[in-house]
Amino acid sequence: MEKLQLYGTPLSHFTRKIRILLAELGVAFDFVRTPGVLGTAPAAYGNNPLLRVPTLVDGGVTILESDHIARYLVGKYDPADRCGVRSEHPAHLNRLAVVSGIMNDEVVLILAKRGGVTDLDGVAYFRKLRTAIDGGLAWLDDDAAHEPGRVDDGFTYGDIATVCMWQHLRHYALVPDLDRHGHLAARVARFAGRPSVAGTTPDVSLAEATAAGWKAG
Repeated sequence: MEKLQLYGTPLSHFTRKIRILLAELGVAFDFVRTPGVLGTAPAAYGNNPLLRVPTLVDGGVTILESDHIARYLVGKYDPADRCGVRSEHPAHLNRLAVVSGIMNDEVVLILAKRGGVTDLDGVAYFRKLRTAIDGGLAWLDDDAAHEPGRVDDGFTYGDIATVCMWQHLRHYALVPDLDRHGHLAARVARFAGRPSVAGTTPDVSLAEATAAGWKAG
């Protein structure tokens, strides 16, 4: 049987969500590292017309967008949905929406800087994104303090997304006082030693990619 192919960059937190989920499900895959996220050739993104990662290729099937990929994988490999990927509980949906929003805002700020914007704080839109990130983290910290409507006390898809978001923020130092969100920090720390998490951190992923000859485009 042909292996799944997952297209993404070593530091993509959206791609990392799927890498962690695949590890948790015990599903083998080939990680196809794209040279960067500023290129304009769809082939580099697994023929994703939006020029984004991740993209999953399963034989003749291509799935776009991380949460859609997660749902596809659970449907195929884990009908019991042990990580709650398909949960429709409002608390789970809201938590994932806030985490995803922060992750999206991070990407915009990082790409704006790479694209040549030298004064992010001088642009009203980028100031709004920073404010949204701060507000989202505060909301998640309060949510972590109460954890309403959890599936159980295990490792959920919401936790996977939260860990990826948090460690990505830490890697890029986008929020200098990140640790003030103590409840959220504790939630992330609880799962930091999990093999699927520890083996996919930004530092580990970048080191592995470099050793494999990957170079940022």
